[in-house]
Amino acid sequence: MKRTIIGAAVLVTGAAAALTAASIPSASVTSSAEPVPGIVRQAEAYAQADATAEKGMREAIRVCMAGAGYNYTPPATIQALDLSGAIGFPRLTLEAAKANGYAATGPQGPQEPAQGTVEGQLFSDPAFMTALNGKGSPTTASTVQGTGTVAGGCRGEAMTKIYGSAENYMLATGIAYNSFFPATLSASGDSGLTKAVQDWQTCMKETAYPSFSNPQQASDAGKAVGGQEEIRIAVTDATCREHTGFHAAIDKVLDRYVTTRMRELTPQIEQVTQIRKTAAANASAFTAAATK
Repeated sequence: MKRTIIGAAVLVTGAAAALTAASIPSASVTSSAEPVPGIVRQAEAYAQADATAEKGMREAIRVCMAGAGYNYTPPATIQALDLSGAIGFPRLTLEAAKANGYAATGPQGPQEPAQGTVEGQLFSDPAFMTALNGKGSPTTASTVQGTGTVAGGCRGEAMTKIYGSAENYMLATGIAYNSFFPATLSASGDSGLTKAVQDWQTCMKETAYPSFSNPQQASDAGKAVGGQEEIRIAVTDATCREHTGFHAAIDKVLDRYVTTRMRELTPQIEQVTQIRKTAAANASAFTAAATK
């Protein structure tokens, strides 16, 4: 008898989840003397997996798992990268703060299934995990840039059908996602960030929350107290960010380092662009055939 499960678990989908060891280069990145304004948005777009290809991955896993006796549908999620968040300052708009406090700055997407839930029970089933990841689960594919991924079972079959190989899948998803962390690591020591935080702190001193020295403290305090007080703190925080041009200043700093990093990554970006183009075409063809 087939068991149905829809959604569930970062364990089986998502670029970051695919990597058994996130290999993030640690070499320093220099600040560009000729930064490209707004290149941060380009980098964040590149880091995000192709939606059509990922839809094809989910469908390929679904079809394969159905053959193994499981009516399993992977969750439809695309992990977005916030480079400002990568240096400790997740983006917060006044609109989002008014609506949900700091909710938008927290982890997004599916999490591991809780123990005792239907999802948790399924993912603790060795037979299910073998069908999903292969015998001897988890199995790993050949590494790419020091990174391996679970690539057996239905996951491995889906990677091959859509991306051509597990290596291509890693390049186009998790490795692309991790590509800009060397830039954010280098940017984190830039004096421009210090100035942005100081301006924000000066603004906050004129509010009901003068003790916060940086946005992270405000966020931590808001999340700790919750409720309407969290929203009040978040709105005050977001107002000062807007008033001082906080995120624009952060982006200006990031642009300098990301410009350098994008140039370093040019060959890889060209390769990944082609992999994604082919994967999207494969996904469209597979999905069309599977739904006939």
